[in-house]
Amino acid sequence: MKRQAFLIAAIALLAAGASAASYSNTYYGQEGTAKDGYGPINAAGKGPAGDVTDNYTNWKWQSGSGSWTAVYSWDSDAWLTMEETGDSAIDVECDIELYWQATIEKNKIYFHLGNPFTATEADKTAIVNGTYQANHLQWIGISFANTSKVNANNQPVDPNMFDLATGIIRNGMVGTKNLAGGSIANEKFDIKFLARCNNGPWDTPDQFDYGAHNSIPATLWWSPIDLGMTLGSGTYDFLVQILPTPDQADGNYNLDPEVVFAPVL
Repeated sequence: MKRQAFLIAAIALLAAGASAASYSNTYYGQEGTAKDGYGPINAAGKGPAGDVTDNYTNWKWQSGSGSWTAVYSWDSDAWLTMEETGDSAIDVECDIELYWQATIEKNKIYFHLGNPFTATEADKTAIVNGTYQANHLQWIGISFANTSKVNANNQPVDPNMFDLATGIIRNGMVGTKNLAGGSIANEKFDIKFLARCNNGPWDTPDQFDYGAHNSIPATLWWSPIDLGMTLGSGTYDFLVQILPTPDQADGNYNLDPEVVFAPVL
């Protein structure tokens, strides 16, 4: 039974990395291995701290030496080497790590609909703001991997192509309790997510599910190309809009997806 009273909705967006990983395959982690791009210099284990922080701090290490003695031959216009140790080549190697830094704010969202019949679109819409610094373009996602949402919750652009997304998560907001403290777990309504970069136009997601490079399931993914992401410093925003019907059952509803990032590989 639908009851007209009040509806409370809470949403939490949590920033997270693409997945748990080790440092063995950072550029520095590959130093001195078969994956290292330059062999003459092996700086493995030479960082100043001697621990994982050497992967994400700035430092340099220098080694090598050489000496030589020679006499000059005028007729051949050349040095005649007498003794030589080491070499005189100046080898230079630089590993620039794939870097991403992001901030997020206003990501704890509380909607209060005291009169759902007069609630406007603005009453049901919130903007989450963020900034980034990057030297590599990143897919941006909102992941439902730690929720109960699956492919069936994604509202696709085409019913025959479930992975193409509109940004609407069907039954995304799930009821917890009504005013009397009773469960309303069977009460649900839709929620919509759009994104943009650098104050560009709002964009629907490119796909739902693993997307990106198959790293995180049940996720709305936005392509950095479509969003207009640029290298260097920039901004990103999410538009979050709840979509209850006016006669949605009163009570408390919530959803807590995570914001995730994955590099374009």
